[in-house]
Amino acid sequence: MALPLPEGKKIHINYRLLEPEFEMPSLEAAPDHYTLCLIIRGDRRVITPTMTYELHSGDVNAMPPFLYHKTMPASDEYYENILIKFSPDILDEFNRRLGNNIIDRFFESPPKSFEDEKARERVFSTAWNMWRIYDAGDTNETYLNFRLQSLLYGLILEINSESSHVKGVNNHQTVLSQPIMDAIYYIEKNYMKQIHIEDAAFAGGYSVSYFSRLFQSQLGLSFTDYLQSIRLKHVKSDLISTDRSIMDIAIDNGFIYAGNMSSCFRKKTGMTPTQFRRKIKEK
Repeated sequence: MALPLPEGKKIHINYRLLEPEFEMPSLEAAPDHYTLCLIIRGDRRVITPTMTYELHSGDVNAMPPFLYHKTMPASDEYYENILIKFSPDILDEFNRRLGNNIIDRFFESPPKSFEDEKARERVFSTAWNMWRIYDAGDTNETYLNFRLQSLLYGLILEINSESSHVKGVNNHQTVLSQPIMDAIYYIEKNYMKQIHIEDAAFAGGYSVSYFSRLFQSQLGLSFTDYLQSIRLKHVKSDLISTDRSIMDIAIDNGFIYAGNMSSCFRKKTGMTPTQFRRKIKEK
């Protein structure tokens, strides 16, 4: 389980600068609090039972209590964020005045991003202000909680009204069980290697035939097709963001040779990797 709120605290705020390779060691869920994570820098891959997505600088991730999830690096950049944890009863006044629907939708929907730069700046400025107030401390806990609670209400409303959902969210066909979440994590960690369904099945303690049926039923794709889709996603990213050769990109993303990657890429996108790269550069 994720660390609970410190004893006697209704709100806990932390600024973190973490190594690029930082990842959660296991599936975790908050036992007693909501979480808002504002990404200052870095790229993260997040797996939950209902969706898989990536977070980048300027995004906001909202997690309710008891939702198992796991995060891992999505780039080699340092991971910097402001983490705001708060107990459910902090929201009692908010829900009494505005109804429960706002909070329910807010924490059940995909993470948020901002097309409007000024809106993003307002949101992150409020979060920084909350952290400074919390870090400075106050001998009067009631007064401190009131200040932070007021800012938190404004922060949630600002995010809710000014943000849109991050792109590239993969909504799962059904709610994922822990073995399948572990399998997705295994794929994300090892897609650049020559891996097989036997490896993932063994890691979860299942026979290959049972694991294969379980994977297909929950994700709507076979293990092989899902692995290929993850590899092609990273191929696209490399084609867009680097000038490396097609052969190097293919090998670094788990394809045995460039021709195999090009064939899969064309089948998926309707164009070759070279055509895709040229089109992106023209834009």
